[in-house]
Amino acid sequence: MKHRLIRSCFGLSLIMSAIIIAGCGQESYDKQHYILDTQRASSAVAGNNTNILEVRRFTIASAFNSKSLIYRIGEFEYESDFYNEFLVSPAVMITEKARNWLSTSGLSRRVLDPTSYVDPTHVIEGNVIALYGDFRGEARPTAVMEVRIFLLETKTGKEPVIVFGKTYKSSVGLESEGPEDLVSAFDRCLVEILTNLEEDLAERLL
Repeated sequence: MKHRLIRSCFGLSLIMSAIIIAGCGQESYDKQHYILDTQRASSAVAGNNTNILEVRRFTIASAFNSKSLIYRIGEFEYESDFYNEFLVSPAVMITEKARNWLSTSGLSRRVLDPTSYVDPTHVIEGNVIALYGDFRGEARPTAVMEVRIFLLETKTGKEPVIVFGKTYKSSVGLESEGPEDLVSAFDRCLVEILTNLEEDLAERLL
């Protein structure tokens, strides 16, 4: 009788443990998701519109290849925000914003993505080097974005040739330390970078 009671208690303990573990596994996290909303406000540049530009998907440095917002809190110390993240990969969003921006710039007759069957005359390649909120020390927090851009000229039967390359970096101060302000500052960083890129491309495509 005693052994049967011990076995019953042991079985009940296992059932309770399973219920507790299952409950923990079903815990929901209140995550917030953000997107970039970069818009080109100025009118298009007048051009000859003979160029066809392809914007390939940007790559991103492995340290920032995450949907989570990244904070720099020390000289060599970074942390990711589990509860606040981009809805999609930041590299994908930055590529889309760059493609949309250039498609309304007037620098090319058409702006393509890599799935198009049309042969481009020029190709844009980009690499996001840095994308983080800088919260080091007592200084005002800033959003930091750095993007390396290459412009390639393509000709039928020949290898593409790099005709332009430049690294663009922008730092924008935050109004507060909240994630919404950080994402808004990223938008302003990207506006500055794409504005400068457009000016540089105009010298080579118009």
